[in-house]
Amino acid sequence: MKKTLLLALIPLLSGCGLLFVNGPPSGWQEIQDPDQLETMRITQPCTTSKGALIGDGLMGGSIGVFGFILLADGFDSSNGNSSDYRNAGLVLLGFAAPFLAGAGVGSEKVNKCREFNDRLWELRQGSASSVASYEWLDELFPLPDMGLTGLDPVFGVPINKN
Repeated sequence: MKKTLLLALIPLLSGCGLLFVNGPPSGWQEIQDPDQLETMRITQPCTTSKGALIGDGLMGGSIGVFGFILLADGFDSSNGNSSDYRNAGLVLLGFAAPFLAGAGVGSEKVNKCREFNDRLWELRQGSASSVASYEWLDELFPLPDMGLTGLDPVFGVPINKN
């Protein structure tokens, strides 16, 4: 009974790539305005990490390997429980499918999100908003005008404007 319950819970643990990985917003390829792409990036964030996908792939791969082993063992005619092994192998392969599908679909979403971020970075390269500006510091904290133009580097005496 406990083993059946644990086997029934396995599909609930799968699909991280399907459920928790977000792709970029649709229609981003046609947009040329970096400000609009930036707004899309902020309002609809996408996933750039493949951590959950690695877990899905490892879990699906290991369950699939055990399923293939049981399936191959089920075709051995010398074994008395060949049909049981074959059925167990097919069940494990069925459990591996959502994990592997989640890893594949999620990987495609992450790759598209990385393309989206690269495109945004590429468009931002030539725009003025990509350059760091500290002019706002001069507006908030203006330097007082003391009638001096600079310092004499040799004697350290201020040079007057007049």
